[in-house]
Amino acid sequence: MKFLNKKKRTCEQCGSENLKARRASYPLKIGKRDIEVRRVSLRECLDCHTLMPTEVGQEKVNRCREVFVDLLRKHNVSLF
Repeated sequence: MKFLNKKKRTCEQCGSENLKARRASYPLKIGKRDIEVRRVSLRECLDCHTLMPTEVGQEKVNRCREVFVDLLRKHNVSLF
C-alpha cells in the first residue's frame, strides 16, 4: 500500500506552489560537458518553468553521473 506524502512542495526558484509532475529530459553539466538524462521524474514550476527532480529522479541523475564519470575515467578522458 502506498502512502501519499502530503508535504507542501514549492518551487526552489520563485517559491510558487503551482507545480506539475512530469517525466522529461534533465540537463546535467559535468565539467565542460553537457548531457541530457532522459525520462527523469520531475516537478516543473508552471510560473517560472524551473525543473526540479523528485527524490527518485535525483537518484537516477546521480546514477547517470556516476556511470558517465566512470566511463570517462576508464577511457582517460579529462572532465575539464
